[in-house]
Amino acid sequence: MPKLGPRILLLGGDADHNVGDRAIASALSQCIASHDPSAEVSIVASHSVGPPIRGVARMIPRGTSGVAGLCRAAVAADRVLVAGGGLFQDDDSRAKMPYWAARISLLKSLNPRIAGHSIGAGPLRHVESRAAAGLACAALTTISVRDRFAQAALAACTSRSIDVVPDPAFMLEPAPRADAVDLLRSLDLQPGRPLIVVAARRWFHSRGGFIPNVVKARTGIGVARDERRFELLLDVLVDGLTHLARRLEAAVLLLPSYNVAHEGDDVVCEALARRLRDVTVRMARIADPRLYKAVMAHAALIISSRMHPLILGAGMGVPLVGLSYNDKFRGLFDQLGMSTGLLPLDDFPERWGARELIAAAEAALVGGDDLQHRAELLGTAVQRRTLEVAFADLRERTPEVVDA
Repeated sequence: MPKLGPRILLLGGDADHNVGDRAIASALSQCIASHDPSAEVSIVASHSVGPPIRGVARMIPRGTSGVAGLCRAAVAADRVLVAGGGLFQDDDSRAKMPYWAARISLLKSLNPRIAGHSIGAGPLRHVESRAAAGLACAALTTISVRDRFAQAALAACTSRSIDVVPDPAFMLEPAPRADAVDLLRSLDLQPGRPLIVVAARRWFHSRGGFIPNVVKARTGIGVARDERRFELLLDVLVDGLTHLARRLEAAVLLLPSYNVAHEGDDVVCEALARRLRDVTVRMARIADPRLYKAVMAHAALIISSRMHPLILGAGMGVPLVGLSYNDKFRGLFDQLGMSTGLLPLDDFPERWGARELIAAAEAALVGGDDLQHRAELLGTAVQRRTLEVAFADLRERTPEVVDA
């Protein structure tokens, strides 16, 4: 009988709604399918949300309805990969790390071939989070994280060896250029006109509560935020973008990347668009990370308070300014060889405002860094490690015999 392809179960973040998490899942499945077209990749996601993901043979429903299917997939898998995204952290909720420790322990009991691959880790501020992280690490056959910040966060929780493997989104292939051109024209933007791409988000100042923000949003519980500082940030973005758009003769394209109630990037971008009265401004909700990346090729500058738009933009060689809400941005910029371009949100407005934003953008525009080449090298590195961890020592499998 002919051998069947390997079964690989991928576990990650919110591939339904978060363009960054979907970019990770897409890049990993694309990498696996390109290496072995017979491979059967399963992920936790919804059929009804977002475009199809190449290489994914099965989508397991999220939540309690998918637990039985997830367990069956784990038992059948030749490899389980806990891969990518901000999984091991507690700035959203102190329940998150115990949740992931319990989930990984359950899957370990069903399949010992479970590895951690390019995990986003940290901050882990609370003792129970660090204890849970240690339990999760103990269950994994190998552990890698996406940057040195994540490595330092997990090193405080376990004596296990922890490698650094760049974010899988560096591997993502963009959609065809024609698709990006069609999108821009649908927004009444000429492809040759300079664009300033902005991916804005609301960031949380009161962090680490027990109830996750997604649960608060669904049940109507308010999420603690510093509205005064947020309003000030919108004003600073308006001032900075207006100045830069006039200097570059550019339009502003708002590309929110996490459009769900408890995050609401699209709501933030709509609020910003209403204030940008003196420049051409458009907004697009792009669910396909490949198209999102292809559109980046038409940008003259990217300003983002989400990390994955910066990764996708770097892959197209576009100058970057990051509005960072934790140290993973510094980890990313270090990997890209960038010493400038970060404005920490926790330092706003005491240490920076519109003038510093404009200065950071101007420096990025003249920096001359070969971002695309650096991003491609990171993509090559994560591709090599992905294939190693996904396919190493897989058992051979033959078709199951089905009784008549």
